[in-house]
Amino acid sequence: MEKGGVSLFMVLFACLMGACNQAPSDAANAGGSKTDSLTQVAAGTLALDKIKLPPGFKIEVYAEGITNARSLEISPSGILYVGTMSKGDVYALKDENNDLIAEKKWTIATGLKMPNGVAFKDGDLYVAEVSKILKYPAIESKLDKPEMEVFYDQYPDKEHHGWKYIAFGPDGNLYVPVGAPCNICESDDEVFGTITRINMASKTRDIIQRGIRNTVGLTWHPETKEMWFTDNGGDWLEKICLPVNSTMPPKKE
Repeated sequence: MEKGGVSLFMVLFACLMGACNQAPSDAANAGGSKTDSLTQVAAGTLALDKIKLPPGFKIEVYAEGITNARSLEISPSGILYVGTMSKGDVYALKDENNDLIAEKKWTIATGLKMPNGVAFKDGDLYVAEVSKILKYPAIESKLDKPEMEVFYDQYPDKEHHGWKYIAFGPDGNLYVPVGAPCNICESDDEVFGTITRINMASKTRDIIQRGIRNTVGLTWHPETKEMWFTDNGGDWLEKICLPVNSTMPPKKE
């Protein structure tokens, strides 16, 4: 299949698959970036032939050695940004010769607190930690020595469902989910179990949707602009015998 949206999507998916099978590697030096050749690592340990794909789809390894990859964001220039969760690192990957393999890797940051979400807008990279949103201005001119500033720091610091998937909406504002701080519960803090929106001009935050336990991905319909998102239901529901269609236990009288 020719290089295009479908093929590229599957290649990016392979990047995640490869990351899940990697053993932990030494972290890059804090405060700087590291450029590596990624094509020297053999992909023989990945059973890509076991993945069932629709006709016309193809899956290949885009990059290896990206431990604990969780979120992806590709910039208009084709640089792929990768967030992690437990690893605490953020990476940038580049395919330099258009062969759908990343030849270069930069370590943008290390030692962050669950930097899961990544988003790109107007040349700047945004990274979501548990309680704050970081900004790396003009990132693609500073990949070897990125600069960081705190863009917003008013989110809760609870780690349970504290990792965030972020995205810019059609209105140009940043959408940030806040998961429930437990498996199944209701919190007195109204921001938990919601999707929030940060106004990029005023840096103010509002809640646009409630009753969401934990979303791990959101996007918008290209024509209607409707938001679509996932919601992970409660753990162990088959063992705690909740009523059918219930995700919350009865409140105590």
